Amino acid sequence: MKKPSSLEAKYNIIKENLSNQVYIMVSDISLLFPDLKANSIYWVIYNLVKEGYLKRIRNGVYSLNEIKGKSAVYLSETAKKVGYILDSEGYDYYFSGIDIVLKFMQHIPEEYPVMLFVKKNTEEEIIRLLKENEIIAIKANTMKNLDSNYINSIMRPNVIIYITDNFSYSENNVALTEKAFIDLFYAITRNAYPMSLQELGRTYSNMIRLGAIDKQKMITMSYKRNLQFDIRYIVENQYVSEGAKEIVKYI
Repeated sequence: MKKPSSLEAKYNIIKENLSNQVYIMVSDISLLFPDLKANSIYWVIYNLVKEGYLKRIRNGVYSLNEIKGKSAVYLSETAKKVGYILDSEGYDYYFSGIDIVLKFMQHIPEEYPVMLFVKKNTEEEIIRLLKENEIIAIKANTMKNLDSNYINSIMRPNVIIYITDNFSYSENNVALTEKAFIDLFYAITRNAYPMSLQELGRTYSNMIRLGAIDKQKMITMSYKRNLQFDIRYIVENQYVSEGAKEIVKYI
């Protein structure tokens, strides 16, 4: 059996120890090779990227080229059915919300409405198409004018539709993890989406613990939803002094 090269051997060590992380920091790699100096670590990383073992996300942040486990998305049966229908008809769309972050949740809901983003001016056609296939879909902006108990107990929509012209934060019809969190926060706080902020908070903690979120990327994304102040507070609250928090109470 051919012995792996020194570079491949280092990659195997990184993969073995950090495969559960979506994002890998320089500090993570340094801990795996305590005998290497900083310059040597950067040289190793440079060559790992050059040879395609690692992908550079941004300065100091990388990912394995074959991410397994934490990057996988397991769509609900409803989402799979919706995806098949929309693919067959040639619509542009992507899923977001619980379907994307489900693997990070402590309490798995038995059922939940799928968050579906579609292009502007296609939403009515898609609602009719899904209805023909016995899937109840409503537009998110109509939820603000309806009682949440009526929506969740009587209407019980399978799909909630959001309109967008921006598909830059999705891949293969699936929102990036950061985008999914932002969309869920928006839906819960603005559209009466049936999920508690407590559960979303626990989900966020798990995402952080598993290295599944790029905080800077999430802050950047939040501007599209005009949620930058909310998201910055969530991401950076641990750095806010108690004095500052106390002052805010009286503002």
